Amino acid sequence: MSGQKFDFNINHIVLNGIADLVRVIDKDNNVIFVNSAMKEFFGADETTMTCEPGDGFFCNVSVAQRSFRTGEIIQREEYIKGNYYSVKCSPVHSETGEIVGVVEVFRNVTMEKKLQGQIINKNKELTFEMLDAQKIQKSLIPEKGFFKNLKLDYFYSPSNILSGDLFNVFEINEDNMGIYIADVMGHGFKSSLITMFISLLFKNISTKTLLSPSRTLEEIKSRFSSLNIDPGIYFTCFYGVYNRKKDNFLFSNAGHNPCPILTRDRNSYELISRGFPISGIFDHINYEENSVDLFCGDKLLFMTDGIVETVNKNREPFGLERIADILNENSIDEINVIKEELELYKYRDQQDDITCVLFKVL
Repeated sequence: MSGQKFDFNINHIVLNGIADLVRVIDKDNNVIFVNSAMKEFFGADETTMTCEPGDGFFCNVSVAQRSFRTGEIIQREEYIKGNYYSVKCSPVHSETGEIVGVVEVFRNVTMEKKLQGQIINKNKELTFEMLDAQKIQKSLIPEKGFFKNLKLDYFYSPSNILSGDLFNVFEINEDNMGIYIADVMGHGFKSSLITMFISLLFKNISTKTLLSPSRTLEEIKSRFSSLNIDPGIYFTCFYGVYNRKKDNFLFSNAGHNPCPILTRDRNSYELISRGFPISGIFDHINYEENSVDLFCGDKLLFMTDGIVETVNKNREPFGLERIADILNENSIDEINVIKEELELYKYRDQQDDITCVLFKVL
């Protein structure tokens, strides 16, 4: 490429002071200027503006030709001499608006590309780890079916791969069944780890303590506080003990909302019991203990707040009343009806974990 007088209105001193590689191409596709950084990198002769032998990339001005034709600013990526460059090709206009040249700026993004690759690989690793953690978390949830004279049905819908919701039903002794539902603040690894911690706690509390919901929650509160983790991390938990022989359900609540709904003879009631959520903030908390008799045909529905707080296009929450109506108006397949109604009601993607658990007394 032959040399030519550089007559564009560009300050050579400024361009030579730029660390990025810069070259200017005229309307005849001649490389008429390279800044000091590019001259050093490519070995272009400042007097003749010729290319070193074999340097095919430097002599390739095909992208600049497109910028001349269309007047567009073109952003592309090039791999040059073992480095990645982000290249911006911009037309230069004369005072009359005519395109008289093109400036190409090459920014070395090799480090950014390397970091981007590392981030992509790390994200893949984390995704695989989260999928494995999801399998472990789902294994903590009981299967649908019969637990002596209780029939269990539910739907469990995390808003992400991992959930902050957890529930379980387990045998304490021959006469008593333990039932709990918990909702951990937040989502992701942290909240899922806490759900696993909750599950482990229930498995390691003595039978005598498990028979008292209030003492069980106090024990869980004590052990959770001993972890000395961020005091802003907390969870709610409703725990009850169903005695099959006495047809009685004894329960306590550590700040869980909404409270379970008991449905009987087409009437619904909330099982209300007061108590603070489980966190490292509160000390020496006593949990209220209440009881209710359960009879054949009764329905007991446990939920997390994601279901009642689901909103429609008018930002109206789904609410407890709709759920109670579904329980009262349907004698079979209530969980699927709730799920279908919720899907029709919402107007945006799910924002929170949703868990809905139904026990029928047989």
